[in-house]
This record gives sequence, structure tokens and C-alpha cells, in this order.
Amino acid sequence: MKRQQNAFTLLEVLIALAMLAIVLTAAFRGINLVASQAAELGERHMAQWVAQNRLAELRMTEQFPDTGPNSGKVEQGGLAFTWQTDTRPTDNPLFRRVNIKVLNADGVQLASLIGFVSRP
Repeated sequence: MKRQQNAFTLLEVLIALAMLAIVLTAAFRGINLVASQAAELGERHMAQWVAQNRLAELRMTEQFPDTGPNSGKVEQGGLAFTWQTDTRPTDNPLFRRVNIKVLNADGVQLASLIGFVSRP
């Protein structure tokens, strides 16, 4: 009579471990991707705040902004950003159009905003 086996063979265990390794590798890659996308989203969110803050600063000052380009550096949320504005006249001489771009330390544009500033 043949004896019945109650345990796994070495080959079955090795195949199961290989499958587990593949699944875990895919899961870790997915987690890493989600984490990096969350970090990028946070950086873009901070850049949008920089653009909104810059437009608010222009609106709050008592000076009508000059036309042409302007730029500066600012830190927001522990990150360094560079903002660039391009101020243009409008058909109404009481308003100026302001195009704002925000770049990260590598020079990649993360946010842009268009707004209008009125003469005080």
C-alpha cells in the first residue's frame, strides 16, 4: 500500500515563496509610487499657495504694479520656491493683468495663476 503524504514538498514550498516574493515586490512598488505622488501633490499645493500669496501681496500694496517681468524667492512649508510675475496692461487703464508662475528649486513649474490688480 502507498503511504499518504501530509506535508508539502520542497518544490511546492519554493514555488509558494517565489509567488509571495513577486506579490510583495509589486505591493512595495505600489506603496512607493503612492508616497512619491503624495509628496509631489503636497509640493504643488504649496506652490499654489505661493502664487495666491503673491497676488494678494500685489493687491494689498498701495502701489500700482509696473508692467513687465519680476521674480523673487520665497520659502513655504519648508520648501524653496521661485515666483515669476509678468504684469501686462489691460484695455482699462485702472487694471493690470498679472501672470504668476511658481517654480521649484529644480526650475520645474509647479503652479500658475492669472489675476488682476486695480489702481488704488
